[in-house]
Amino acid sequence: MNFNYKNLLEYRDCNKCESRAICFLRRIPLNHYPENVQNFVIFRAKPAFNYWDSTRQWHASYQEIQRQVVQYFDSNHCELVGNEVRILTNTVQRESDRQRIRELVKQYLDMAAKATEDKDPELSIVFDGIGLILASDYLEAIGKIFSMFKTIEQIKIDHTKNCSLVFS
Repeated sequence: MNFNYKNLLEYRDCNKCESRAICFLRRIPLNHYPENVQNFVIFRAKPAFNYWDSTRQWHASYQEIQRQVVQYFDSNHCELVGNEVRILTNTVQRESDRQRIRELVKQYLDMAAKATEDKDPELSIVFDGIGLILASDYLEAIGKIFSMFKTIEQIKIDHTKNCSLVFS
């Protein structure tokens, strides 16, 4: 199902923005996303994005995006359904919810990496790379690295099957 929402960027005075000519948000079909998602990306995640003149590309700090998601959750007094533990104080429960959000972000990255592994292996490597950056321990980081190596090997195998210029 494809819903159309208001594009909140249209209501901003982008003519005064110094990044208007290179703004990646203007290329995203924001009207496909609910207003709360657009608001988050336009206003809350903004500090995570920066433009590098040398490469002429936008880059993001995934740790900062994760921090902003947790902070948004906190500031809106959200509760994670299914994560409640009755014996915890409110403060401890909120920290438990924050940790669960961090885990969910990593799980979704894992799912995205697996889902794109065959159809778009380069994108799969990107998702694993983000997971590597967000890894919370050594074993998790090693797992991400091995997953990227496995995908790279699969790309090499597929390339040699399809390319007559590669000699074994």
